Amino acid sequence: MKIRLILALLMVSFAYGQKGTNSPFSYYGLGDRRYEGNIENALMGGMNAYVDSTSVDVRNPASLAKLKRTVFSLASSYDIRRMHSQSDSYSERTFLLDYVNLSFPIYKNLGFSVGLRPYTSVGYRLLSKETVQGRQQYYSYEGSGGVNQAYMALGYQVINGLRIGVAGGFNFGRSNLSNLYSSPVLAYITREDSQSLYRGGSFTMGVQYERALTEKLSLNTGLSYKPQTTLRSDNNLTLYSLLPNDGNFIIKDSREVTDASLRRTHLTLPSEWAISAGVGNPNEWFVGATANFVQMQDFSNPFVTSSFVSYENAYKFSVGGFYLPHNTAYTKYWKRVTYRAGLYYERTGIVLRDKSINDYGMTFGATLPMKGLSNVSFGATWGRKGDTSLLKENYFTLHLALTLSDKWFQRTKYH
Repeated sequence: MKIRLILALLMVSFAYGQKGTNSPFSYYGLGDRRYEGNIENALMGGMNAYVDSTSVDVRNPASLAKLKRTVFSLASSYDIRRMHSQSDSYSERTFLLDYVNLSFPIYKNLGFSVGLRPYTSVGYRLLSKETVQGRQQYYSYEGSGGVNQAYMALGYQVINGLRIGVAGGFNFGRSNLSNLYSSPVLAYITREDSQSLYRGGSFTMGVQYERALTEKLSLNTGLSYKPQTTLRSDNNLTLYSLLPNDGNFIIKDSREVTDASLRRTHLTLPSEWAISAGVGNPNEWFVGATANFVQMQDFSNPFVTSSFVSYENAYKFSVGGFYLPHNTAYTKYWKRVTYRAGLYYERTGIVLRDKSINDYGMTFGATLPMKGLSNVSFGATWGRKGDTSLLKENYFTLHLALTLSDKWFQRTKYH
């Protein structure tokens, strides 16, 4: 088990150096904001009102107080996107690992989790052509990178049904942006390369309350808050004059032009909070909803600015649930499969040429039981982002997660 865990951690450390998205919308802000919860909840629209003793979703760290066993989770996804503009359309595909975490109960009613996950992803390549005063001008924009997060979290049950938690994360990563300009009337091509290295911390506080309504029904509620914080950004900007040569470029001139005041900047990451609630019979079914609110208008990045993009406060509404036909039908495997589905709608906070960018979709999937309380979850997300007046994305994402659950750190008893 320990060898498999070490191998999995090594796989993730390599994968986080890969491109995590192929979305033109990742040009804005720090890139595409990644989903931070587990795959089980992702398949229910992203809602996180439901909490059990074998799954971990540190969006609200209070959930760790309910852990009864050690849980190791690893998740990946395969994303297919088709982009549409007024003049063109094309497709992109991306495979990535979503998260790895290890969680376990430390003591009665006290749980701990440590993990690694992407926070944002940058990955795009855009081409455009304009005619200015009768001259053709060509532009190319390309970017890669993103911000990752290593985190630790604690959850504690204060009294029966009431849990509190706190999570602290260290955010790190880089982005590489390259803008290229050319015109048939010019002998040289101009390229602008910028690089930013990010470092900074963040933390989340959460509370959850669970109460039995009847013998079979229970109510779950939760609230989490992430205060505003900053990321330190060490920046570098270089200009190149390039001469085309048999499909390649010869560098004729280069110079660093980073403004002294922009060599080190601080990005403002907005505060956010979420509220969730749901009801159900945990052994058979559950239905819940989550609302997220982000003060996105507070976001700022002094080093990368644009005249045609601004930011507004963002929100996301998620609703979903699961159905478990019969969790004790040990001779009938498919009756112990948990089926999941959900919907979501998000205003991303990006305002592009005075138009808000929205994202909405549906999710569905299932969790297959394995030996003990381990399981495999798989499913898909279908969604749409933006619109054809500027840029529209249709995306289909396949999800796969492995959750291994067992009792660790337990003294063996002999009779």
